[in-house]
Amino acid sequence: MARHCTECWNTGHNKRTCPSVTERLLRYSKEEQENNKDEPKVDGVFPGYWTTKYVKRTGLNPDGSKAPVGAKKKQRRQCTWCKGQFGAYAEEGYNHNRRTCQYRKDWHTNAVTEAGEYRRGFKERMIKSGFGVGTLIKANQYDYYPDANGNKGWGQQERVLIVTGINWSYVHQDTNRNTVMRCRDVGMPNRSVGNQKIPRDLEWTAEQTARAEDRGGQRYTREDYEVLSMSGSLATIPEGWEDGECLEIEEPY
Repeated sequence: MARHCTECWNTGHNKRTCPSVTERLLRYSKEEQENNKDEPKVDGVFPGYWTTKYVKRTGLNPDGSKAPVGAKKKQRRQCTWCKGQFGAYAEEGYNHNRRTCQYRKDWHTNAVTEAGEYRRGFKERMIKSGFGVGTLIKANQYDYYPDANGNKGWGQQERVLIVTGINWSYVHQDTNRNTVMRCRDVGMPNRSVGNQKIPRDLEWTAEQTARAEDRGGQRYTREDYEVLSMSGSLATIPEGWEDGECLEIEEPY
């Protein structure tokens, strides 16, 4: 039984060599070159998406000239970090990859420095407030709770929680307060509580708190729970934490 091309369903070739695909790529490539006349060129050709696919497929440029040796096998790649920071086809993004990117390394160096500064302030605020592992808080929690007959139903209850841990690696200048504090239900130890929000007094510097109060008052600064007792244990802080080590932070690009 003769094989059919999955693109045009004719026999005698496959999708990789299908004339219809090649013709379509050429049409798109010419439009791409026309729409990007003023953009940077590589070997006289704008290295757009469709042009790259056409050259890789045929070894020819959209104008019919022969592409440079090796162009069909390997296209000029751009560092994904630089593509995000400087834009597609920016010259800063060539001749290296994301792993070796100096701009990315510089960003990480600055991030570690900023994290160290933020963490030292965070630790001071923990000591000052007495908040830490062992602190008791009271919060409204949604869950399936048993009634007097032992039947579980969805609802909200006021629960007493104890802080059992701090995700120290997530404490930095871009902290998401929802990911830092681990808790356990005192009355129902086996109930899954998940992470809880750290207090604003810990997350925010004095300047950030002042700006929030100026912007919206208590609407921005009120907490979702009540603190019943303090602890302030810092025994679980990892070595090097205040210097920015043990850092889990999302890269911007």
